[in-house]
Amino acid sequence: MDIRKLVFFLIGLLLPAIVAAAPSKKETKPAAEMSGKEIYEEIAKRHGRPTEFEIQKITLTDSKGAEEVRDVKRYSRTVGPGEHRYLMVFHSPPPIRGAATITWKRRFKKDGQWIYLPATGGKPIRLVGGGKKNYVMGTDFTAEDLASESSDKMTFERQENEILNGKAHFVIDISPKDAELKAETGYKRRRLWIDKENFVLMRTDYFDWRDTLIKRQTASGVKKIEDDMWRADTQTMENFKDGHKTRVEVIERKFDADSVPLDLFFERTLISGDHVR
Repeated sequence: MDIRKLVFFLIGLLLPAIVAAAPSKKETKPAAEMSGKEIYEEIAKRHGRPTEFEIQKITLTDSKGAEEVRDVKRYSRTVGPGEHRYLMVFHSPPPIRGAATITWKRRFKKDGQWIYLPATGGKPIRLVGGGKKNYVMGTDFTAEDLASESSDKMTFERQENEILNGKAHFVIDISPKDAELKAETGYKRRRLWIDKENFVLMRTDYFDWRDTLIKRQTASGVKKIEDDMWRADTQTMENFKDGHKTRVEVIERKFDADSVPLDLFFERTLISGDHVR
């Protein structure tokens, strides 16, 4: 198994591209006055939470319709201002049961990422970086689809609002501004459709450097959790180029701190096997 590919897949699923770095709450401008960047950041402001636990079912479908299913558990916890910890654990299929990664996002220090593969034995391996353009673990997600980027590294351009599935949506084009990000990304731009009513990201179209539409990610099963927070129970990525599809379904979700104990996010927990709970 390619360890680097596995870690990107794990990290990506536990680091939603927007919700992971929610800014502090403040009064929202009227929608007509909001910039593309403000709309983008409003998604995190409304939907981010300090602790979250999910049981996920991931279904991979190839061009011939053959399916492969994986079961995972995802944990996330905010431990201080700008300090976040994440754990992703595979529970099936059997060859990768217990495979996991811990990620520490740190405000003033370099982020840390560790992967643990029970089949190889030993301690978790610390990993840094990798190819953002590579497809990971047979999915239709690349590393950059699944990792968060600072909004300061991006350019935001509001488009005309559109009706999608009978509902009004903001439409925003996002493209890389940061020089390093431009060199690493596989996309010239992404176009986002955000529900105007609840600020849920419902669709993302991905365009390559020839400005050709190559993939589309859509959310479904959206429901209100509490206050202004909503969640989509299913995310589907369609790869038009390869005829593949990846579907991530949330089977169970909790936000209480007891479901995300702090002791989960340490190497010793992986070595002991206590993370397979």
